[in-house]
Amino acid sequence: MDTGVFQFGDCLLDRDARELRRGGELLVLPPKVFDCLVYLIAHRDRAIGRDELIAAVWGRADVSDTLLGQTVLKARRAVGDTGNDQNAIRTVPRFGYRWVAEVQAVAAAPQAAPAAPESSQEYPPHEAEPNAAAPGDSAPSPPRRPWRWGVAAVLLAIAGLALVWTQREHGGPAHEAAAPAPATPANELVAVLPAQTEADPDGAWLRLGLMDLVASRLRSAGMAVVPSDNVVHLARSDMPAGEAAWAVRRASGAARLVLPRVARSGDGWTVRLTLEDTGGPALDVQAEATEAAAAGREAADRLLGRLGKAAATGAAELSASEILQRAEAALLTDDLDQARRLLESAPPDLRDAPALRLRLAQIDFRAGRLAEATQRLLPLLAQTPAEVDPVLRARILIAIGAVAVRQDEPGRALTAYDEAVRLLEVRREAAALGQAYTGRAAALAESQRLDEASADFSRARIALELSGDTLALARVEANEGVLDNLRNRHAEALPILERSARRFEQFGALNELSSVLSNQIDALLALLRPAEALAVSDRAWSLLGRLENPLARRSMRLQRARTLTAIGRLTEARALLDGILRDPDLHQEASMPGRTLLAAAVLDAAEDRPAAAGASARRAATDEAPVTYDRERAQAWLIWTRALRAERRSADAAAQTDAFAEWAARSGNPAVLALARLAQAERNADQAGDEGRTRAAFDQVLVDADRLGVPMLVAEAVTAYGDYLIGHRDLERASAVVGQVARWADSDYGCAVLLVRLYHALGQHDAWQGALARARSLSGERTLPDGLNAPPGAGMADMGTKPFH
Repeated sequence: MDTGVFQFGDCLLDRDARELRRGGELLVLPPKVFDCLVYLIAHRDRAIGRDELIAAVWGRADVSDTLLGQTVLKARRAVGDTGNDQNAIRTVPRFGYRWVAEVQAVAAAPQAAPAAPESSQEYPPHEAEPNAAAPGDSAPSPPRRPWRWGVAAVLLAIAGLALVWTQREHGGPAHEAAAPAPATPANELVAVLPAQTEADPDGAWLRLGLMDLVASRLRSAGMAVVPSDNVVHLARSDMPAGEAAWAVRRASGAARLVLPRVARSGDGWTVRLTLEDTGGPALDVQAEATEAAAAGREAADRLLGRLGKAAATGAAELSASEILQRAEAALLTDDLDQARRLLESAPPDLRDAPALRLRLAQIDFRAGRLAEATQRLLPLLAQTPAEVDPVLRARILIAIGAVAVRQDEPGRALTAYDEAVRLLEVRREAAALGQAYTGRAAALAESQRLDEASADFSRARIALELSGDTLALARVEANEGVLDNLRNRHAEALPILERSARRFEQFGALNELSSVLSNQIDALLALLRPAEALAVSDRAWSLLGRLENPLARRSMRLQRARTLTAIGRLTEARALLDGILRDPDLHQEASMPGRTLLAAAVLDAAEDRPAAAGASARRAATDEAPVTYDRERAQAWLIWTRALRAERRSADAAAQTDAFAEWAARSGNPAVLALARLAQAERNADQAGDEGRTRAAFDQVLVDADRLGVPMLVAEAVTAYGDYLIGHRDLERASAVVGQVARWADSDYGCAVLLVRLYHALGQHDAWQGALARARSLSGERTLPDGLNAPPGAGMADMGTKPFH
């Protein structure tokens, strides 16, 4: 079983924690050195070529042998190896490297966490109490070739952006300007566990509502408290109390746990809080009141008094607070309907409270009702001036920004996030500031300002580390993987996304997990690994029925359709895309129609339907159904020009190719420029004229594609050029060009078909036969041109036509 923790010699490597210990001492390694070790260990069953290792560690091809050698040297030194001994990393002459040390997968890194519980001290004393209940996503025409570049599903894990619940006491006064909060020492971080309750009709809200009430009260006194959503994800309702405590402590790093218990006492309620501290004795406090929320508030205040602290003053009326806590409890379990019913059933004077109105808007957001969320948020913002409550205004702005990101309006989102950041930077609101930075980074990425987005994610990481929000930190790391995808660094993005998926699975964060799996699919398809993409899609598909957000479900269906197209399951892909296009709510997310049409165009091309492909691609390439990212628009435009040529509309094809080239030059995006130049080279190939000019154009596209290092783009360029060379009987040059994609012919149908055609043209019967068998095994419902099924020499002029050329 792959635990991610590996022991070899006196070293222990924890892949997910990104830690290497040698002789028990934690070593600080450069990220690339650590990634190099991880990749070699993960593939220790074989030798790793230099090019493969470079692609895996750096995500690009333009890395010198010197830099690779220095990185491997540092990796050897880190594990006590040398270039002479090579006891761990062996050099394979003229090829690459291989991990040779004996490796043992272990259950966990003992140095990174407390020892497993062996006595009742590790499982809190309350577990043994009998009355305590456990706490509760001429030349022959080349054959038809499939379209590879589909829509990129870039969902920047914004599931949590608008859900920044009030971390101070509900309705309490905002903090005045203050210096940034200092980092929280690990021994001061507190986690409040779900409350233990006796059997009671109110048990569902008491378990989580009181937990969050106590956490908010402690936080209002300046204590660093693990966010309640983190605790709920870690301490699942089916866990025994001691196991839940262990899970929360291990994942969050909290040294102090607060264990609430609530029970009826006559006509009222009793709340008891136990604070367990790994560095000191336990503290017990108790309070009674006629309402459970009042008892919980009083108990929290007494605990603060024992700790020498005081809660913030100016708390909201208790009835409003209880309504909010009940709604909060429902939200923590993703029961959006119950939370909405609770808030909407509040008395009119309470329903108008800003805190309740903000939560209703956040519920709309989570339910995918973006227009309704906006209708609630804009009046609330107008009624909340910064002079009165700057922190509440900032939270409203964060919610507005999240909605705008979902509606593909990055300019409006940036305006909201910029103001939120300004309001929060000078106040002790690390959690909200981290969310504001995360949201602004998402909007910057959507605006294709990737370097600025990366800087904001780094700022978010610092702020969220101060707040102790482990789940939000996981979102930031996932977003960094998404940025690598956008930068065409798919091999570098993949391990980040895989690590994030494991983290979200641990938390049970289904929306975030589905988003990360979607981005894994993007990376794997770009790397021409469709079978692996299908495995990830199967995993994501199993979450579909558990996702509350219709936008997330729609996006998952789109990614499923793209993956099925890539492996040739065209009928299933068509059914999914038709269903999305018929969805009456499709336009709630502005880019979804365009992204779906682009995927449909790819499928139409695979089914040899140029008119349909061109119609869908035209809409995605223009403002009729715009996509978000320039790369997606370029993919659609390339399909459109090919479809026009296939329909013999040469003048229209030439005009669109020129327009494509002009727009690509303005974009400045290297991948977009490469695709536009490919369209120009294909137009030259279709025109009788200067063959030298056509070859020079294709050669330039190959250089561009190789520089970017994206297998999908390289295969697109090589396929077009290889078809041209084979068609013109320049088989020597064709062999050199087509050979560049031979390494992907075992996994990618298009590359496999291109090799079939080359071997057929060369008359190499055995090689043709092997390549044909391989292509057929990858074809799915796709049909090879008839001419390629006949042995070489049996009808060279009948190798099939390629309408898309």
